[in-house]
Amino acid sequence: MLDKHPDFKTEETHLAATIGDMRQIIKDLHSDIDHRSHRIYESSSVKDQISAYVHAMLRSDNALKIHDIENALPNPYFGRVDFREDDTDEFESFYIGRCKVARLDIQDLKDILVFDWRDPVSTVFYESHGGRASYEVLGRYQYKGDVRLKRQYKIEDSTLKAIVDNYVMDKILEQQNDALLADPLLLDRLRQGAADKLRDIVTSIQAEQNQIIREPLNQVTVIQGVAGSGKSTVGLHRLSYLLYNEKLNPKKLVVIAPNRIFLDYISELLPEIDAADVQQMVWDDLASLVIGNTYSIVQDQRLDLIMEGQNKSRIRLLEDTARLKGSLDFVRILDAYMERKIQKFCHKLKEISLFDGRLTISAQEQLDTFMEDVKAPYNSRLQALSRYIRFRVNNFVEVLEARAERGDLPEADPKQCRKEADAFLKKHFNGWSAIDAFTAYQEALNDKAAFKPVKDKNYDVDALRNHSLEVLQTGQIEREDLAPLAYMAFLTAGWLHITKFDHIVVDEAQDLNAFEFFILKNLSANGSFTIMGDLSQGIHYFRSIGSWDVVLKEVFGDARAQYREILHSYRSAKEIIDVFNRVMPQGHTRAIPVYEIGRKPTAEKVLSPELGAGRAAKMLKTYLEGGARSVGIITKLEKDAIELHKLLLPAAEAESIEAPIHLVSGQEASYQGHISVLPVHLAKGLEFDGVIIWNASEDEFKDNPLDARLLYVILSRAMHSLHIMYQGSLTPLLRKKK
Repeated sequence: MLDKHPDFKTEETHLAATIGDMRQIIKDLHSDIDHRSHRIYESSSVKDQISAYVHAMLRSDNALKIHDIENALPNPYFGRVDFREDDTDEFESFYIGRCKVARLDIQDLKDILVFDWRDPVSTVFYESHGGRASYEVLGRYQYKGDVRLKRQYKIEDSTLKAIVDNYVMDKILEQQNDALLADPLLLDRLRQGAADKLRDIVTSIQAEQNQIIREPLNQVTVIQGVAGSGKSTVGLHRLSYLLYNEKLNPKKLVVIAPNRIFLDYISELLPEIDAADVQQMVWDDLASLVIGNTYSIVQDQRLDLIMEGQNKSRIRLLEDTARLKGSLDFVRILDAYMERKIQKFCHKLKEISLFDGRLTISAQEQLDTFMEDVKAPYNSRLQALSRYIRFRVNNFVEVLEARAERGDLPEADPKQCRKEADAFLKKHFNGWSAIDAFTAYQEALNDKAAFKPVKDKNYDVDALRNHSLEVLQTGQIEREDLAPLAYMAFLTAGWLHITKFDHIVVDEAQDLNAFEFFILKNLSANGSFTIMGDLSQGIHYFRSIGSWDVVLKEVFGDARAQYREILHSYRSAKEIIDVFNRVMPQGHTRAIPVYEIGRKPTAEKVLSPELGAGRAAKMLKTYLEGGARSVGIITKLEKDAIELHKLLLPAAEAESIEAPIHLVSGQEASYQGHISVLPVHLAKGLEFDGVIIWNASEDEFKDNPLDARLLYVILSRAMHSLHIMYQGSLTPLLRKKK
């Protein structure tokens, strides 16, 4: 419990006054709503629709303000900063909360009781250091000055519980390797443990996080964050910031999540930060929306196959197929196919001669019409040329028919021409049917000549093509086919059914490939992205980017971009970070801890899976009795998770564990919270108070880059407690010193 602050009474009085003012503001807003309703009635009665609309908008705005202020009454603000702008004499006290609270008639700063955390001036609270701070308004006006005090409050049910003064957090800003956090309120929050859903961090945003949240809109912001750095939370809070300050339409913003488990995990955060209407989907859903069709995706067992390492030739084929399809080279292959298809069509165009040569449409005329808009999709060009030819033929006959009606021509001539025209139009376009994306994609894979862009690269093109065609012939696709199919939909029919996005957030972005980023780039209205990931967690290396340069230089090389790193890990205690730093892949920056728990991770050798399940149940019981609200028991392979879950249920019953133990498995898996058994690839993005690693043995986790990444992901899911189980010998990744 924090000691009572010397200003506690003064701050209690201020809080009570603020709450009283908030209640008065709510009354004033209700009165204003009544006034607006009366004005709407008056304006409507005299058909002044503009005035009625304005008052209706203001009335709606007031209703939202009432909702926000009423919700803020139990906790009006969480911070205060005393700031004196340069060349002025007085310090101003700015109170910071989850929403702005202001009187209806704002004459000066005193009428703003609480600033929203997203307001420009709130930067002073989040980033003040060295006694100085600055903030920017509208991207043009910058204000600098002195900071006398940064104060944090713990307020519950409209009652002040604690105050902490934190003038400068130099330790964390200096990025010292062992910089532990001195902020007791944040430390208290971190030690509370993991929740079943992701929570907001507005009360504890750190300077490095705040800078990312407030990056400008129209740019590509790439965030490389170590495990537990809060990069996902920062990216989502950035959405809230952009909605508030840029007045964007939330339905034109989208979050691309790694899986449905993560969507479920963030489901309660977005409404908390006023981003409830932002679209949320996994890449598969977005691609299907763009393609305009949903395909059955072959169950992806490649990671398990690679981790088992048995069939080397099969692994090589699957890796190369995924790697090529995920590259920008494959964009060029599909472009080459379409170019060849267009050329073949153009070469077949012949002069059209009808009605004894009285109407001719030259091949050049047809070619000019077909090539008039070189950016138009293939089917649109076909339709344009078809319309042109039909118009020319029908128009010729209609002119003859008009002349015949006037008596200028015998009736037999137009009738004969109409008969000839109908026969021509019925037959001429037989081979001109529009092509769908799936059929065109199959054609592209069958077109070996289209693969010339990769002829000098080390691919077995025939094997790749044959493998892909075999999959497509079953009516299914592989995950890596989604981006090419989306692009083929663009080349054949266009994306007219898609409204482009004003901002796109991509989480776990290290698992996407260059082609997928290329598709996302073309779905953006303004080149505005927040891209978060951790290359150290790139376990799908065979189908994903290996460097942020792929994103920044190859895909978005022509865009305004900003690269940011977050090195501090706020999830795991120092004792756990020290362990996962040891297995982090070579060349990657180590995580910096911000708190310690005073309890080291433990390791235990077990003789069999059955005995291991019993020991895991005992450790699980220990965690639960120690107050853990969430525990993850994580395996390397999905089949191991399924088998372990079967063994663990009777073992847990023997330990009198009544809480349900959830198996997280399959493509449609959902996260229930509390106790979960799951494979590593489904654990990404989640966090648990305690983690039990199932069989971190030498046979399971060898000393290679992939196993290092997998183990790094598992270890870094733990917040406070970590227990490592293994059969045989412990993995060399944990034995070696670093």
